[in-house]
Amino acid sequence: MNQANELPIDQDVAPPSPELVRQALQSVVSSVAFQASPRLQQFLTYVVEETLAGRGAQIRGKAIAVEVYGRSIDGTGGRNLVRVEARRLRRLLNEFYEDQWDGQGVRIFVDSGGYKPRFSQGRTTGCDNSNAQNSDLLGGHRRLQQVLPIGLGCLVLIAATGFWFTRDNKVVLPTTQSIEQAERTALGEQSLTRLQAANLADQARGMFFPVFDVKRQQIALGMFQHAAELDPALSDGYAGSAQVLATLAMLSPDEAQRDDLFSQASEMSRKALDLSPTDAWANGANGWVLATQNNPVEAMKYARLSVELAPNDGHILDLVGITAIMAGAPELAAEVSDPERLRSGSGRFGARNIWGVSQLMLENYEKVVDAFKGAPAAGAPVSAPSLLFQAVAQDQLGHTEEAQRLVNEMRKTWPEFPSEFLAGRIFQNDDATRQAILDTLIRY
Repeated sequence: MNQANELPIDQDVAPPSPELVRQALQSVVSSVAFQASPRLQQFLTYVVEETLAGRGAQIRGKAIAVEVYGRSIDGTGGRNLVRVEARRLRRLLNEFYEDQWDGQGVRIFVDSGGYKPRFSQGRTTGCDNSNAQNSDLLGGHRRLQQVLPIGLGCLVLIAATGFWFTRDNKVVLPTTQSIEQAERTALGEQSLTRLQAANLADQARGMFFPVFDVKRQQIALGMFQHAAELDPALSDGYAGSAQVLATLAMLSPDEAQRDDLFSQASEMSRKALDLSPTDAWANGANGWVLATQNNPVEAMKYARLSVELAPNDGHILDLVGITAIMAGAPELAAEVSDPERLRSGSGRFGARNIWGVSQLMLENYEKVVDAFKGAPAAGAPVSAPSLLFQAVAQDQLGHTEEAQRLVNEMRKTWPEFPSEFLAGRIFQNDDATRQAILDTLIRY
């Protein structure tokens, strides 16, 4: 069973799809109230995406403190902050649905007593536990209880007057749709096959990390290729295929195979750009292909253009981040992976790793340790490169015992991981970082 589809819902109601939930999330975080609070945008995005990934039961205040607010794993200050912020989140959510929601689509709840969201479709399905809280509040205000019926009567009178006034002058109030919703609606109107292809490509691009997992990359490649078969006129399948083929080429030790994969990647990238020259993904994928082929100047041109086209798209930011690392531009990698930067869609764990690597290249070793050390608490995967980068940082800080422990753990858990080979590939334009990694591997 696919855990990613096991969404918390109201009983006896068909589960909303992840796509509908993400549309609802985008509507909320793009509202005026949430635009003024980037941290709450990140808070809500984090808990929703964790739930969609099947990890809702593991959402804890500690993980939110680390992942969203950048707090230390130790101590209770971060968890106290999360509790306060959760109350603000519930209040803003309630205000959004009371004031701006048209009753269509999915509603997101974050009930008191936890952080795991639940989802219901339509205005009448489901309610949060604020009713009981409101009842307690009214119980403590007798005057409010006396005045409330009069106020409700006035509202009914006003509503009735408005009905008669507008009965012969029909007024249609506009509803707000996010860009993503509008794009999906337009695709559906044009062709259901195109919508299916776009959805498949969107699912596959969430599999880009861990980059070094070859089997995962091959699965994603099959999905991208199928998307291109479903709709050969949609650039997404080609852009996704290009980024995966370039990644597999970078990871291949066989020169002939590597050349063949690079040739395929370039062809897919060309098709994506021909179909959609202003698409952020097509440009970002082309930048990544050029970076893996050691063409840093051209790679950075396309990378920067893709950020301008989609400055908050999580996948684009991650794609640009690893492109910048390969091109020897840690400042751009740090900019697009900054924990304070607003992000949407996929690309959360990749951003943490990119931030850590960018800090390694910039020789900010304490930040490297903080970035990778917080990964397990936040639910992020631990990999051989993350242990290796921590070991290098600890070695540079003079913590030799911890560096030795990390190298030992990496070699024990991933005995066949080609550390030296990949260090040469990833940091082909950063001699200092590559040498620091090789020195650490030799020393320990």
